[in-house]
Amino acid sequence: MTLADLRTAHETTLDAAIKANAERTFHAHWPEAPSGKIYGETANDEALARFQSQLNNRFARLGDADEWIGEEVSPYGFDLGITYPAADVETLVSRSSAAQTAWQSLTPFDRATILVEALERGAKSFFEIGYATQHTTGQGFVMAFQASGPHAFDRALEATALGLAAQSSFTPGVMWTKSMGKISVSIEKTYRIVPRGINLVIGCSTFPVWNTVPGMFAGLVTGNAVIVKPHSGAVYPIAIVVAALRDVLAELGMDPNIIQMAVDTAAEPLTLHLVKHPSVSIIDYTGGPAFGAVVESAATEHRKAVFTEKAGVNCVILDSTEDLEKAMDNLAFSLTLYSGQMCTAPQNIFIAKDGMLVGGEHVSVDAVSAKLREKIDALVFNEKAGPGTLGAVQNPITAARVAEAAALGFEVVRSSEPVTQPGFDGSRSMSPLVLKTDTAHADVYTKEWFGPISFIVVTDSFEDSLNEVVSSIHQHGALSSLVYTTNAELMQTAEDAIVSAGAPVAFNFNSFVWVNQSAAFSDFHGTGCTPAGNATFADWQFVTNRYNVVGVRKQA
Repeated sequence: MTLADLRTAHETTLDAAIKANAERTFHAHWPEAPSGKIYGETANDEALARFQSQLNNRFARLGDADEWIGEEVSPYGFDLGITYPAADVETLVSRSSAAQTAWQSLTPFDRATILVEALERGAKSFFEIGYATQHTTGQGFVMAFQASGPHAFDRALEATALGLAAQSSFTPGVMWTKSMGKISVSIEKTYRIVPRGINLVIGCSTFPVWNTVPGMFAGLVTGNAVIVKPHSGAVYPIAIVVAALRDVLAELGMDPNIIQMAVDTAAEPLTLHLVKHPSVSIIDYTGGPAFGAVVESAATEHRKAVFTEKAGVNCVILDSTEDLEKAMDNLAFSLTLYSGQMCTAPQNIFIAKDGMLVGGEHVSVDAVSAKLREKIDALVFNEKAGPGTLGAVQNPITAARVAEAAALGFEVVRSSEPVTQPGFDGSRSMSPLVLKTDTAHADVYTKEWFGPISFIVVTDSFEDSLNEVVSSIHQHGALSSLVYTTNAELMQTAEDAIVSAGAPVAFNFNSFVWVNQSAAFSDFHGTGCTPAGNATFADWQFVTNRYNVVGVRKQA
């Protein structure tokens, strides 16, 4: 395998991805269905066997080391027992610095083709990545396969294509001639892409691949060496991806330390040491707002580029609909999917005290609440769909938060109860808790209640509901918002207000697309202009802030 081979093999893929980024229409390079007809009839069985053989063993695909560490525990009730090569901060940084020189000397197109090759290699492990994600995050298997496999890889390809397009937006060199009357002067000019330096990517425990690969691939395609610092409880899924990339680099005769893993433990974290290291120039962070603020502050203090996705309070307004059944089906699924452990999951549901207009008739708040409870119950108690949709709760702290919310004293629309996961008696699984309150308790519901917790908040009017949503976006940020209304004037008013506040908005979802979802090549995930985070997957700023352009002029 040579770079020439990769250029030929992946040029069409990159062209299609660049085109999709510009046109924003549906584009998916990897099919999302975990189907044997697509990925091979034996792919699932082989991956399950590989997953089981990896348990209680070293993850040797990343290379050797003097020390091996790991502390992953499946939310389905067992220790993974996997250990990974450990290295201290100075060793990681030294390796990255040594590897970057050769990497940045490649053309952007060559870097992009290497990255696509790594993705194609990694795609052969989608089923193993699915099991690894299921048993580190608690996602149901189908969701884990899709979120860490095809959907995440499409996000990685999206960032790669965008980075390539940005760096190719001007000629790399030109003979510049200026006429000066009877004479002219010519200067040979070249424009060199200079990466900012080592790119640290800090992963999260709930989406260890989907939230990691955009920054990881944006950093790599723009010439930076990358250190991935996964959450200590969710290493295995992203380790498979990193290993595939290191294999490709090694086969090309390049230093595989262009991409490294910084594995740590909760007791001895490396994150802040890496964040503050003077050789780290770029930081991507996904996680809670408290530590996110620390990362942003440290990045500002040390003049580093930083891209964050923290957390927000996502809101819904219920005003009117033509079909309450379909609307509540859609909303119930959004509240139930992965037990609300998504940065885009709805939390606060605002409804005016007069209720909702359904086909022109008023339906009371209690009746709408009862319909939502009915739809959640129908999903949760569906033996085939319920357990897989809910998955398990990744962190015991999230489970404790459900109990804390239940003890608030608010009216309980739907109580949370344990859910049995077939084959996993020790799973930490629970159904959604739905509480009802009013705007007098804004101090409670305006904070993020991460997990299967939501609030129906009764307001005086649609205008009051909208004001609540806009205020929440300004104060706490949001990564999604959803409005049900059949009134065109109210729809426009809501769109203008929510977008101006800096959050995306969806209207009247009642089919098989949910507000939680964010489609690669079409949806911009995050807006970068609310307290929920300063980054967008993936706009121009997401790639262009990772490099500089430096000119060279030579007298002709």
